[in-house]
Amino acid sequence: MSRQRAMRDTEYNPLVYFIDGLVTLFNGMVVTWRNLWRPKITVRYPYQRRPVPPRYRGLFYLKWNEEKQRLNCVGCTLCAQACPTDVISMVKLGKGTHAGVSEFTMDLGRCMFCNLCVEACPFDAIYMGPNYELASERRDVSLFRIADLAQGGEEAVRKNIETIERLLAEEEKAKPAHAAHAAGGQSE
Repeated sequence: MSRQRAMRDTEYNPLVYFIDGLVTLFNGMVVTWRNLWRPKITVRYPYQRRPVPPRYRGLFYLKWNEEKQRLNCVGCTLCAQACPTDVISMVKLGKGTHAGVSEFTMDLGRCMFCNLCVEACPFDAIYMGPNYELASERRDVSLFRIADLAQGGEEAVRKNIETIERLLAEEEKAKPAHAAHAAGGQSE
């Protein structure tokens, strides 16, 4: 028979209630005393930071290709199509093998950080990094533009657009020469 049931079945006895209260208080103090000597796990956040796991899904970034001197993104819109919350929008620059983006915007206020856009990208252009400090009091801060997302910032975006425009101009110059060469080969 449990002690509570025994107390319920018997008459009111203040001494039993007093002793039961002391036992309960003692049990609580034992738990407090045991936890008092354990190592502290509190992290004083702005001054101390816990290590971020390697597969953490944080703030996005667009990868810069040092060899090609441009961003890997070609504006295929597969990431935007894979996004269930319609977070990504972009403006494509050119077409073909030298295509790229001149504008790339992500509204992370609506983002679920589901990683579907990263998995959908066939060019390894978009990644999720370890940055996690996205909190703000204003909504417009959650809107990230290409300069905020690109590795290298505004300078990388400027180089990216210059490289794409140069490659597209070279491709346009090569088209008439290639067409003339192909026409000359057919007449022979």
